[in-house]
Amino acid sequence: MKTASALYEGSPMNTKAFVTVLVLMMLILSPIRVAADAPSQANLQGGENAVSVTFAGLGYLDSELVGPLDGTRRIFSVPANWQLKPGGSITLDFNVLLTGADVGLVEGKTAAYSGTLTVTFNNKVLGYVRLEAGGNKTATFIIPADAITSIRENGQHELNIQLNAQLDCLYDVRTTVTVLATSRFDMLFDIASPELNLARLPAPFFLRNSLLPDTTLLVVSSQSTAEELQAAMDVMAGFGSLVSRTFNFYLITDDKVTPELLAASHLVFVGMPGKMPMLEQVIFPVTIAGGQFVNLPPESTEDGVLQMAHSPWNPNKVVLLVSGNSGPAVIKAAQAAGSGKIFVHQNPAVSYIRDVQTLAGSLPVVEDFTLADLGYENQQIQGIGIDQIDYTFLAAKEQLTSKEGVVKLVYYHSGLLDYGVSSIAVEINGQIIVSVPFSKETEQITTLEIKIPPGALRFGENTLTVQARMQPNLSCDFSGFSDPWLLVSNQTALHLPVADAAPVATSYRVDLKNFPVMFMKQSDLGDVAFVLAENDPIGWKAAADLAYTLGAISKPSISHLSVAYANAVPEEMRANASLIVVGKASALPIMRELNESLPAPFNLETNTAEEQGMQIVYRVPPGVQVGYLELAASPFNPENLVMVVSGNSDEGVTMAGGSLLSDVLKTQLTGVFAITNGVQVDVSEGLTHFSNVGGSIPGSEQVILTPIATAAPTEQPSANMDGPSWLLPLMIASGVIVIIILSIVALGAIRRNKTLQFDTPAEQEKPDEKK
Repeated sequence: MKTASALYEGSPMNTKAFVTVLVLMMLILSPIRVAADAPSQANLQGGENAVSVTFAGLGYLDSELVGPLDGTRRIFSVPANWQLKPGGSITLDFNVLLTGADVGLVEGKTAAYSGTLTVTFNNKVLGYVRLEAGGNKTATFIIPADAITSIRENGQHELNIQLNAQLDCLYDVRTTVTVLATSRFDMLFDIASPELNLARLPAPFFLRNSLLPDTTLLVVSSQSTAEELQAAMDVMAGFGSLVSRTFNFYLITDDKVTPELLAASHLVFVGMPGKMPMLEQVIFPVTIAGGQFVNLPPESTEDGVLQMAHSPWNPNKVVLLVSGNSGPAVIKAAQAAGSGKIFVHQNPAVSYIRDVQTLAGSLPVVEDFTLADLGYENQQIQGIGIDQIDYTFLAAKEQLTSKEGVVKLVYYHSGLLDYGVSSIAVEINGQIIVSVPFSKETEQITTLEIKIPPGALRFGENTLTVQARMQPNLSCDFSGFSDPWLLVSNQTALHLPVADAAPVATSYRVDLKNFPVMFMKQSDLGDVAFVLAENDPIGWKAAADLAYTLGAISKPSISHLSVAYANAVPEEMRANASLIVVGKASALPIMRELNESLPAPFNLETNTAEEQGMQIVYRVPPGVQVGYLELAASPFNPENLVMVVSGNSDEGVTMAGGSLLSDVLKTQLTGVFAITNGVQVDVSEGLTHFSNVGGSIPGSEQVILTPIATAAPTEQPSANMDGPSWLLPLMIASGVIVIIILSIVALGAIRRNKTLQFDTPAEQEKPDEKK
């Protein structure tokens, strides 16, 4: 009989297993970088005139319904050229969980069930599901002809799933149903010509929760004037305000549009008719020939022109023309298109814009007013879940920094709320200023006084939002059950006194992490100007993307951005506007005037930024493309800002702009200077004597460190070259876990040793008996 040690030493399998486990654990726990997960399988599948999309594909997560009563809904749009057909289906994947002492009364009983799921589509009942037992379930419902017509004003379709588990009120049973995101819509449709209706903008270019999202190109001439580019930026900001989320909408010049792009996209052309010859291929209501409008009414010669047509490159796509016979006319058309409020007459595909009233340079000061004074009636929110009411009011420049501003919210609500989870919140321009729970006392008329923090207001239009989260108190007494409600009285008052002190200087906002809020001092963005290079499609696209984000966050009713070419920036714009300068430094003549004001002046020959007074300056290896972001007070007016979005190449400019828009990269921005390679961002806050901006620059060549000469040696703070903060704790944890594994293995070996020495042969064979 072998000794235990001999058996252990002679067992290569045991040794291999131990080594394998140890190596795997060390690999798993080592602080190494791993590649991102591969993209998940597409949620959208389909064939000719049929499409299948999961709830997850529409952006919905799993939803949990809790008895006795609960519900959820799914809302989606279909492309503008689709008409749904009967015969499609909805497949629900769901999980039923029954808990409580009386579950046995339900499960296993042929005639018993805990409740039902009722499924409706466009307010037509498709069917019911009896919840007879726990576990994963699937149910499919066919969509009949009377359920394919939308009941919503915007044409969206609505699926409702309602749980009714009244047995929870009679017995000790709790019913929970989880509607899974793997559930899907299988829709049948016919292809039809898209509707041409300006009153429905931003449709068909954007349809919320669309089964099949579209791409829209905003096309400008490569020879656009500054006014035509201003119109393009206003369209981008306007659509951002209307949509308030990212979608496939980007600017491209006419010389870069390929036949494939024309056929695959909706198109928005911005500019005068003579700039883009391809417009003559489109059959517009007001036709274009020879670079001119042919049948434009004589009284509309100076009007902005908005018109729609089916695309000649793909009849399932739509073309929108934002135009006019002059630059100012094109701007009027663009501002109207971005407002989304187009008044149409006999032909909904064309509209003439005689004038647009933008925000005046000053507004009268009105310190006290009610919602009734603004023309609002009492307004009510009704239903389970989250909903809100928006109110618009004006504020003058003298009122913006007051510390005494107050909202006196007058409201009351139904007594059916669950006060443990129901609440009311108030926002000013998207900034929450109070959030409080509902209570028994607030069922009666309640006045809630809320201080408005300085800086929450902006010049011009402001938005007061009242948001309610309402969950009913399900007492199992359904005799008088109705949806909960909240009433906001039009006697709600605002007190906006004139500020005692001068407006706060902008220096406290000079931080890249504050984009785009730092440019939102005026509601129509009328104090923001883009400075661009001529014939620079890369820079123009980067600027357009920034304009879209500005609109999406600030939500102007009418965008009033300005644009100038860098070789002709008007004095008025220099003095009164914050500037966003986009492009390579060598192509921007104004950089000669801005350079000394920037935290890292540019070498106008190499397009590289060189930080001044830094202990270490990194040399970018040849061929490495990087983007730069710089922020400073304007040298033309210190109350305004200058932000430079640049790079050492066209790709670098794109990287710089993208870092302001990427959720991942934007969180890394801080201070007044940043450099990016499109994957990482390094920053310099302008507060230290060294820079770490070179740490993320890739390249095959060694980075050369160039010391800065100084007049005399001075003691400098040492650069902190420590690794990331998470590294040391992770290494310690890894070591502890490895020690634990070694201890477990050793203890197992000791126990096997004892077993092998003292067990009888019969006992050793027992494991084999189980095979």
